[in-house]
Amino acid sequence: MRLSTRKFKLASIALVLFIAPAHANDKEPLYGKWGTEAQCAGELITPKGTKRASPFDIQSQWLRNGEVWCRMNWGVVDKTEDGLFTVAQGQCGEDSVRGYNINFRLVGDELTLVWNLWHKVGPLMRCDT
Repeated sequence: MRLSTRKFKLASIALVLFIAPAHANDKEPLYGKWGTEAQCAGELITPKGTKRASPFDIQSQWLRNGEVWCRMNWGVVDKTEDGLFTVAQGQCGEDSVRGYNINFRLVGDELTLVWNLWHKVGPLMRCDT
């Protein structure tokens, strides 16, 4: 059986509208500010320094840590027994852009990020502010 182009387009649009809302909020538990106590409090990185620790601010389209911003391209969220897991491709940088694969693992109230499978950050807690 062959669908006409118009029917195929309408069926595709209906499928997207039907599926998209079910997955739209899967990443929502990751959104917000995450850090260590020092990051959440904005403490000085070194006692006599001027640079303050910054939490990771995660949103639907981007991730920010201090002055570094990443444009996010999210993968599918896998729900686990104790939380969730997803991978995102981040295009990050201050002066130039560099790509990263970032694993996000949320277990209970703790978030761990793994950048390019070798640099682990966390566990992080959700910041109050």
